Amino acid sequence: MRLFLATAFCLTLFALNSILCRAALVVWGMEPLQYTAIRGLSAAVMLALLCALHVVRGAPGKGSVWKQAWKESSWAGSLFLFLYMLCFSLAYLTMPSAAGTLILNISVQFGMVGWGLAQGVRLTRMQAAGLALAFAGLLALLSPGLTAPPLVGALLMVISGLSWGGYSICGRGASSASLATAGNFFRCAIAGVVTACAAMMLEGPAHPAAWACALAAGAVASAPGYVLWYVIVPRYSLTGSSVIQLSVPLITAVLAVLLLNEPITLRLALCSVPILGGICLALVSRQKA
Repeated sequence: MRLFLATAFCLTLFALNSILCRAALVVWGMEPLQYTAIRGLSAAVMLALLCALHVVRGAPGKGSVWKQAWKESSWAGSLFLFLYMLCFSLAYLTMPSAAGTLILNISVQFGMVGWGLAQGVRLTRMQAAGLALAFAGLLALLSPGLTAPPLVGALLMVISGLSWGGYSICGRGASSASLATAGNFFRCAIAGVVTACAAMMLEGPAHPAAWACALAAGAVASAPGYVLWYVIVPRYSLTGSSVIQLSVPLITAVLAVLLLNEPITLRLALCSVPILGGICLALVSRQKA
């Protein structure tokens, strides 16, 4: 029960990233550069605090936790992390919460599969069928129509998802995912400061409620959420943890209705079935292969 509650809480935090972004940008009128900077910098500050409080711990005898976090991270990983956050913010200017999370998740999976194929990994027939089904669902979701998500926003969310996939690939060699996350956010803070300066020159002042949303996204939904996830994920198989994350779009859809009054269109509901079902089939087939 404790594992279930911790998992549900962590997945809800991931879903809240979309809700908080939409609330800040659409409800309270914050502009995307400000949001990206505040989210990234507040996450870095929170992770620094978690390191100072020894919530994020280093290995004994290998130097300070700060030094270990820096070594576990990389400039490539921090670049992908920043690109993920920036495109995420830009996409949610026009993209509904549930549709955005759905596109983000499938883009991450396709990015990881593409990397595997480039490394010589071969797909089974079931994996290929599952991915083809998911891709068909995505095409149906984005096909022209009154209820289709905005194309530019969808493309930006695809880039965001691919960037998160790249970030995950960069961290595969890390001995501690929590330390690597902290180090990448520390490195990413440099881009955050530059983005904040650009926002001050190019964008207008934001409502205090928007600031609260951006701070909560970084200091609550992102930093502690990622650390908690890396504590939980060893309790699941690789496939199990991946399948569990497919619930995030569903949680986001419920929260979007309750908190943002965003409708769930028939197109989104129907297209979610092949998208999530296809990814689930591919993941389960990978475990059996």
